[in-house]
Amino acid sequence: MHFMPTITYLPTINRMQNLTQTSQLIERKNQSHNMAFYHNLATILFGILLLPLIFFTNVHGDVIDDVCAKALRPPLCQKVLRGDPRSKNADLKTLGSIAIDITTKQAKSGQSLVQSLLKKATDPKQKSALSTCVENYGDSIDNLRECPGLLRSGDYGGVNIKASAAFDDFETCNDGFSDLSIPEPPKLKDSSSMSQGVCDIILVISNLLKTVAA
Repeated sequence: MHFMPTITYLPTINRMQNLTQTSQLIERKNQSHNMAFYHNLATILFGILLLPLIFFTNVHGDVIDDVCAKALRPPLCQKVLRGDPRSKNADLKTLGSIAIDITTKQAKSGQSLVQSLLKKATDPKQKSALSTCVENYGDSIDNLRECPGLLRSGDYGGVNIKASAAFDDFETCNDGFSDLSIPEPPKLKDSSSMSQGVCDIILVISNLLKTVAA
């Protein structure tokens, strides 16, 4: 009676075990890489979402204070913004709308003043300077009229450009008198100064909005 010897294929079994272990190791590495990728992605997205919150919580708890701290005339800025009932709990964009409204009204008031002074003027040089101011104030109003639409559309750079042009229009009116070496009427000088002061608030707000939107 013959017995068949039992043959054990140890090398084959070992290779299979090694392949299984290698496959498991690769799978664990892939899982680890995937987890790291999603963790990093979640961290980046979370950081992006936090940026606006970080900005607005870094304004001393009051958006108006933050805006006016950067204005040319902080007391004037505080007065005109807080004097508008819409400013209570207003966000930055709403304050921009308020500043545009205030500046436009101030420019129209200045234009009326210039027209009144021109009617009463008798000196040729003063008439010339005042005539130029009528044009300057008209240009400033045209520039400011474009700001609300630009603000609503989120074109904060466009708002800044138009407000800057209006600011320069007020300055050009002042320069007309110094260029002719004649005194500027005190009321007009005060009006132009006020117009520039409130117009500057638009510039500050539009720059802040550009920073948030970037």
